[in-house]
Formats: sequence, C-alpha cells, structure tokens
Amino acid sequence: MLAANAAPLAAQTFGEAEHLLARGDTNAAIAMFEAMVRRNLKNAEAHYLAGVLYMTRHIPGSRLSPNRRKAEEHFRYATRFESDSAKYWLALADLFRGEDNSFTRLQVPRLISRAREAAHRSGVTSDIVALEYQAARMEWERYEHFGRRYLFNDFSIRNISTYLFFAEWQYVEQFFRDRARYDANSGEEYLIKTERHLHRLLTVDAGNVAATGLLVVLMGEQQRWPETLPVTRRLVRAVPDSGRAWALYGLALIRERHWQEAETAFDRALALMSEQEAEPYRDLGQIMRTADRVRFDRLPRDLRATLDTTYWNAAQPLALTELNELRAEFYGRVTYVLHRWSDSLIGYRGHETDIGAVYIRYGPPDIWAVFNRSLIAWVYELPRFRFLFSLTPGFALARFTGSSREALREGSEQSPARFDNVPVFRTLDTILVQTAQFRSLEERSTTVAVFGAIPLAHMLDSAAIDDLTLTTAAILSNDAGREISRSRRETIVRAGSETPIKIDTWRLSLPPQEYLLRVEAHIPVLGRGARSAAMLGVRGFWGSDLMLSDVLAADRAAPRDSVFARWTDFYIEPSAGRFEPGDPVALLWEIYNLRPDSTGMARYTVELRITVSDIERHGVFARIMGGIADAIGLSALGDDEVSLSYDRVVQTDGSDVQVEYLTIDLRDAAAGTYTITITVTDTISGRTVARERTVVVSSEPLVRDLELPRGPTTSR
Repeated sequence: MLAANAAPLAAQTFGEAEHLLARGDTNAAIAMFEAMVRRNLKNAEAHYLAGVLYMTRHIPGSRLSPNRRKAEEHFRYATRFESDSAKYWLALADLFRGEDNSFTRLQVPRLISRAREAAHRSGVTSDIVALEYQAARMEWERYEHFGRRYLFNDFSIRNISTYLFFAEWQYVEQFFRDRARYDANSGEEYLIKTERHLHRLLTVDAGNVAATGLLVVLMGEQQRWPETLPVTRRLVRAVPDSGRAWALYGLALIRERHWQEAETAFDRALALMSEQEAEPYRDLGQIMRTADRVRFDRLPRDLRATLDTTYWNAAQPLALTELNELRAEFYGRVTYVLHRWSDSLIGYRGHETDIGAVYIRYGPPDIWAVFNRSLIAWVYELPRFRFLFSLTPGFALARFTGSSREALREGSEQSPARFDNVPVFRTLDTILVQTAQFRSLEERSTTVAVFGAIPLAHMLDSAAIDDLTLTTAAILSNDAGREISRSRRETIVRAGSETPIKIDTWRLSLPPQEYLLRVEAHIPVLGRGARSAAMLGVRGFWGSDLMLSDVLAADRAAPRDSVFARWTDFYIEPSAGRFEPGDPVALLWEIYNLRPDSTGMARYTVELRITVSDIERHGVFARIMGGIADAIGLSALGDDEVSLSYDRVVQTDGSDVQVEYLTIDLRDAAAGTYTITITVTDTISGRTVARERTVVVSSEPLVRDLELPRGPTTSR
C-alpha cells in the first residue's frame, strides 16, 4: 500500500489514491493528496506522497520549477509534523542532491544524519535499510562525479568536449598520453563511504538485492571481482527465489571467467524473473542496427523468442565447447548497467540511459575519463569510437552530449555490438571457408563440398605439449536456430608443426533451404579455437533449365582417369579460396541440362572473365592451361580485367552433366581480391547461365574478426 502508517480515517482516501495511480491518473492522485492536507495539515504521509508525485514531474538538474517547489514544500511539512520518520528526511535529501546550487547540495549530509538518527530511534528495520541504501546511493553518485578524474597538464585546449570528439584519432591518443593525467585517488573517499553504508545495510538485510548489486558494481570499479563471488553466493542463499540475485551471481562468475557456472546462473535467473525484470535481457534490439531494431520491436513475442535462440546460436564463439560466452557477457552487461545507472526515485532503469546503452553494445571502454565533474568521455580504441556524456548534477544519470547520439547511430550501423572483452572471442582465429554446391545423386538433395583452412601453426604457437588433440567440425543449424547436423572429427597434431594451414574437407548432402554453417577447430588442452560462421543458401539442381554448379577453386584439380563424368572423378587439392601470389588457381564446375542435337552432340560456349578489385593496379597477366588445349580468344580489358572465350562440342552419351576444368596462373597478379565469372551459353537452345567465384591473393596473415557473425536477422 502507499501509506501503511496513514490515519484510519484517511484509509479510504489513500486507497482511492492508490487506485488512481494504478490507472495512471497522477493528476487526480495529486489533487486528492492536496485535498487531504487541506483537511488536515498535519497528515505527514499525505504530504510525503504528494511530494513524491511532484518529484516524478521534476527533471533533475533543471532550473527551479513549480513541481520542485511543491515537492520541497510537502517534504518539509512531513519532516515538521513527523520528525521521527527517516523516510521523510531522506525524501528531502533526495530532492536536494540534484540541485544546481552547490549550497543546497551541501545540506544533503545533514539531512541524511537526521534520517539516521530517526531510523535508529525507531528501530524499524525497513527504515534503517532504506536509509543506508539511499545514503549509499547518494555517496556513489558523488563518486560518479568525482571518480575517474583526469587533470590537465596544460590548458591549450579550450573546449575539451569538442576536441575529444572531432580531433583526429592520433591527437586524441596524444591528448591522453601527454596533455592529461589520471588522478588515481579521485573519488576514493566516496567509495569508502558507499561501501560502509552498504555493509551496514546487509548486516540487517542480507537478502537486499539492490544493495548487493551496488556493492558488486563498487567492487568491480576497484577491480575486486574475486570478492564479488562470496558476496553474491551469500545473496542467492538468502533469497534463492530472486532472479535478480541469480543474475548478480552470474555477473560475478563471468568476471572471474567461470563461464559454465555463469550460464547456469543466468538460466536460473531468467526462469525466476518476472516478465518486466526479464525484458532487458530478452531485448536483442539493444545490440542491433537501427533498421533491425525497428523490425524487432514489431515482432510478436513468440517470434522474438525464436529470434533470440537463433541469434545467440549464431553468435556462440565455439559450438564445440557447448558454452556461449557472448550471451553470458550480454546478460552480465545488462545486470551491470541495471545496478549502476538505475534510479527508482526518478523512474529510469540503467539500460534505458544513454551511457547504459553504449555499455551494453560495446562493453567497458578502454578509456573512461571524467572532466570537471560533469563530462564523461568514453574511448574505444579498436573501433576508434568516442562518446561524450553530460552528468546530471547530484545523480548518476549521464546523457549524450554534443554529437554522441548521432555517433552511436552511425557506429551501430558499422558495428552493432562488440565483445572484445571476452577472452575466448578476442583470441579466436579465423577459418577461411569455401563451399561449392553440385547436383546430388539423391533426389531433391544437393551435395555441398566444404573446405575449411585451419590456422594450425598459429593455434599451436608456443605450445609446450608435443602431441595434442585437434577437434574440427562442420555444424549446420536451420533458420530456426536448431542444430540439425554436426560432422565432427579428431586428429592428433604436433606442436611446432611446419604446416601453417590444415585443410579439412566435408561433403554434405542437404535439401535446398537456408542454413547457418559453422566450421570450427578447437584444441581443448590449450583452450584455443578458430571458427567461421556464415549463412549458407543451398540451391536445388533438378528441373530441365540450363544450370551451373558452383565454381570450385582449388590448388589443383586433375582427372583421376582419362574418363570422367562428375566432379567426384577428380583429384582435388582443396583450398579455402586464398592463394599466395604466383600460385596457380584450379577451377572446376559442372554444367547441367545441355540440349544435344539429333546426333547426341552438345555445343556450347564458355566465357571466363577475371576482374580485379581493391588492390594496387599493377596490371594483370593471366595464363590459362589444362582442359582446353584449343583455348583461343584471350584478351585484356584494361588494367584490371581479362577474359577468355572458347567453344566446346562434346558427346553427351545420354548424360545431362558435363564437367569443365582449367587452371589459371595469375603469375604477375598483385595481392587483392579477384572475381572469376564463368558464363556458359548453350548454342543449340540459346540459353545462358553464369556463376561467380571470388578468390583472394595475399601473403599476409589473416586478421582476426571480432565482429559478431552475420547470423539470421529480423528480415528473415
């Protein structure tokens, strides 16, 4: 109830006011409380509740307003008529903490002292708990203003916010290196006071989730994460049915890298939470691009749940480990911002704040700097993102300032979310994968050849054990996120192997539809992994239309015998589509449904075109050999394209499959990306069909990809 200690004669009126508030009619509730105090000026509870409602209309940090004046008037009446009630003194302190006037804010400690005296005189546990928590919250909010402080070594930069946001990246680095210094002792006194209040509270109320959450945040701020484990264990023992308590335990576990236990804790948390409590944990829109966010918000609840499963299956770093560290980290971030930046009095939750939204997307920043008590700068080094926030006086509420809101919008299009702070994700190597689809002998099915380049040398780097187990797998999930196939194998590899890349091959028979294909490698003893995750749209090859298989690019492709009918009759040295400069590129493909003439002969023209992109233009000279001894018509089209056209006449022998192969020697090609286009024209029917294959020529090592995989989106 709103007023447990209200006078009996007013009980019906308080009940009516509660009913009005439940309907959202704040105006009528305020009018009712005002009428109550006109009838009885000494009704302290009515004064208090009227003041609380006026406070909900007051914007913290704004100039003096009628709502703020009315709130103060009612709170002062409440403390005057019932000076032994701690909550009335706390309400007044809460009002004063957000004042622009520093003299008014200086009254806050005195008001808290009055509240403490009243609470201990009454001996009511709930009063003591409320007092200590609110006192802790106010000290913590002072830390937000005075902690993480940076001081200027010089004053040559007049507008720090404009400089940090618009300066070139190298100047921002130089600023934090040479022109500003971190004050290591800043805010320490407020942390000490905050922790003291929280320990007093937890002594009398061990199951207080809000107080434990703030204590976990405080300990994390001081890098005391190991201490958060016993604190949160005590909490879940005290309130085992609290989902919020289990979420805090999960946060403590992931910061200590106990991922398996953290996943169990978060599963328990979500099972126990109310729908409102679980909402920010289920809101994938927080880490989506703008357009996807709009579509996500329009989805029915059941489809959101399906998308949640699909998304996190795609984002899972290594399915081979059965852990999903990224999902646990996301839940941990949500838990953290809820306990650091929520404020129940003025009605906002941490994930709804500007600073909380950035933290959920990108995690803790590399640089977290506070200037002049009111400006927060966050710098992320790898994506080179910068965000500036303005602190509301007296509160932890931090809003975007300058162009930071637009920067987040643009940044989220480029990089919707990052999980660089998750160790397993940060150290994952990239597996290059090439897939090639061919007509299957099975009806209504397609054969998909998968070639994965495992970065073996890098995964074994500095290993002290000679013989290690390498687990590799090709894993398929359907568009609902459910795993439908896992082809797994284990091999023994030796540390110090001279083979930098190990090519693994899988041959899958699949019905045409959309899949998520993951190719993974894991060395459990070393805790090292590599992966690729991408959508695979499988095509069907039945019917009578002229069709081409995919163009397979390999290090070598040659017939096993003088007679061959299918691609499986070839000896293939596989590749993942990445070649060293000067390496030959073998190409192989199948043609389906050529129309023979009356003698059983098929006639067709093949055009091969090589286009270069994204390189230094040194010119391209291509030599084509093998499989087309009568090759003619090679021509250069400028500096970045060559083409070849040749005619074929073959005996079909009743088969509707024709295999073609050749080798390209890009002997003078610069490093870069090459698109190879094969176009086949059936001379008899006049039909034409084309397929492309992209290959990369480079001697540079692969760069780790720290972005989330492009899994299913809301548009599917």
